[in-house]
Amino acid sequence: MKKILGAIFGSSKNTETVVNGAVSGLDKIFFTAEEKAEANQKLGEWYLKYLAATQPQNLARRLIALVVVILWAALIIAAVALYGVDSGYSMFIFDTLKENVNTPFSIIIGFYFAAHLARAWQNGKK
Repeated sequence: MKKILGAIFGSSKNTETVVNGAVSGLDKIFFTAEEKAEANQKLGEWYLKYLAATQPQNLARRLIALVVVILWAALIIAAVALYGVDSGYSMFIFDTLKENVNTPFSIIIGFYFAAHLARAWQNGKK
């Protein structure tokens, strides 16, 4: 085997480098619980640094979240109010919410509240 690898890669030093690289790569494929915890901690620290760097944008984030929530709530109220009058319009609004609005709404609200959750999680770890 060593002769075959030696013929392909040249000297035994090159072969050793290739083998060590392959073993290291295979080791990195599988996460241990400790490595997962370390990766999650690094991700949490990065996110907190990101939040600190984008602190001046908090007012804009709050405004966007407020507008999105108000529009979403207005559509829900309109759909519920129209249900007694004409269920066709009501179902149209609910279908529009389900197909086009709920996913972006969830992403925007999740992005806004993820900052608070990350801080609470980080403070709970200390």
